Amino acid sequence: MNRAYSLPGLILGFIFLISAFFLIKLSVNESEQFKTHKSEVMDILNFNDRLLSFRDWVFSETAWNEKKEKFEVAVAKAEVHYSNALAHGYNLLFASLGFLILMVLIYAKRRIFYGLTMALSFIGLALLGQGVSNPILEMAAFKKDMTIKVYVHPSDIPYFEDIVDHMKSVSDIADYIKYVPVYGPEWAETAKELVADGESYLRENAHENIGFDKVFPGYTYFYYQNKGIMDVISLLWSTSNKPVAIAIGTFSIILPSIKLLFTLVILLFPIHGVKKLRKLLSYLAKWSMADVFVVGAFLAFLSFANMSPGVEMDANVLFGLYYFGGYVIISILLGFLLDASIKEKLKIKEKESSIISTHEDDENTLYKKSDTP
Repeated sequence: MNRAYSLPGLILGFIFLISAFFLIKLSVNESEQFKTHKSEVMDILNFNDRLLSFRDWVFSETAWNEKKEKFEVAVAKAEVHYSNALAHGYNLLFASLGFLILMVLIYAKRRIFYGLTMALSFIGLALLGQGVSNPILEMAAFKKDMTIKVYVHPSDIPYFEDIVDHMKSVSDIADYIKYVPVYGPEWAETAKELVADGESYLRENAHENIGFDKVFPGYTYFYYQNKGIMDVISLLWSTSNKPVAIAIGTFSIILPSIKLLFTLVILLFPIHGVKKLRKLLSYLAKWSMADVFVVGAFLAFLSFANMSPGVEMDANVLFGLYYFGGYVIISILLGFLLDASIKEKLKIKEKESSIISTHEDDENTLYKKSDTP
């Protein structure tokens, strides 16, 4: 096949890729802002800051109103950035659809499978880039209106009997207070009654629970994570887990990219070397773990969402995983389309050979007739 036949598709493909990665960059910038503001929510309502804060214990309502305002602002900003990131992702999908339709129109007459395979190879690269660069899962552990039961048995208080006995002596001291001009007899009698009531209450309820329920209104977060594939690789690399980071990067990003690029090479390669390259591509495909990664991500989502460790668990699938899953589906389709494209190329080659052979036979026949006296 004439190489010029592939030129329109390649030019359109590279223009599409440049546009796609521009949209991916915009989407990633918005995703980073989304992650930043969602992390602020965790910082504002972190369980350590709430439980160890004197202000939250004593002035609960005031402290909560202050944090609620900051919390709502952070959530609103995060939602705006997520919507923007999602909008850029939709633009990528529209661009991919337009590119696919254009390629089908160009190659529909002669080699439809060739056009589809080339188009989906470029689209697969774009979806892979979008999937690995953006967050795929969001996980949180929190408690709504967390209640701490502050109760004690008076009898369990150290030196309980000594304290109660001491209250008797305090009651006796109150008798002398009435001679102090500042207080007077009335205050002394009131003080004696209060101390006596306290002593009586402690003795009667020595083995009962005495205390109160301390409620921290709103959400209290114990854990929050918002990660994408590249985030996981970076985290593993920075925490001295370099072999694992390299393995994930190789099998989930590098090999899938090579597979897509190799598909394009096979499309452009002469027919006599296609079979060997196709076998090599099949071998590389076995080492790609993209589909396994998607399944693992969904399993992580389901297991985390259904955990019951005593606090509320929340897990959300973010749009990065859908784009990565889209690449996996396209990768599977490309295997069938590439084989169909190779068969298509062989048929055209045989047809062209048959036409050339027929033309040569016709020329030989005319030549013989011209030599006949």
